[in-house]
Amino acid sequence: MKERFILYHRFLKLKGIYLLAWKSTLRLIVIAAIITAILLLAQLFISNLYDRIDVFLKTWDVATTLVVFFISETLLGLIPPDFFIVWANNTSYPIVMLNVLAVLSYVGGVGSFFIGRWIRHFPKVNNWLEKRFSTHFDKIKKYGAFIIVFSALFPLPFSTISMVAGMVNYPRKAFLIYGLTRLLRFYLYAIILFQVF
Repeated sequence: MKERFILYHRFLKLKGIYLLAWKSTLRLIVIAAIITAILLLAQLFISNLYDRIDVFLKTWDVATTLVVFFISETLLGLIPPDFFIVWANNTSYPIVMLNVLAVLSYVGGVGSFFIGRWIRHFPKVNNWLEKRFSTHFDKIKKYGAFIIVFSALFPLPFSTISMVAGMVNYPRKAFLIYGLTRLLRFYLYAIILFQVF
């Protein structure tokens, strides 16, 4: 058992998984620090900041917000899901909305994966996207499942990684299983964001 662990550790080290994990964690810490700094500064200059945020978020229409979120999660992750997690906390049923967002995000990633598979049938589009997202292609080829899990949990573009996974013909069953870690992200982030907002 110990030998297996040592071999696995060496494999992760050689593949650069530890470095990738460190960079992803560092990016998450930096983003959290920036958001905290912005909120602290905003509190100094804007009276009743959290009340204003609360009023603003409660004006969002549920159906429209969910549609915008799903489109964003399917098409290259245009809007960070953290904003929607904060919005969920300001609805009448925060936990229900959080569950809906988590499932929509996962389904959006699956949609991106199948869009990637479909794009492979169009060589010009496929070649253009390979050039546009060359770093993501390199990562999926080098790290495989690890990059899918990291993009699901950390601030990496999950929908883009999902699309690239489809384009490189990553095994569907494996993607569907590893992609489930996307659900976990929503619950972990909600633990913090629900306390702050």
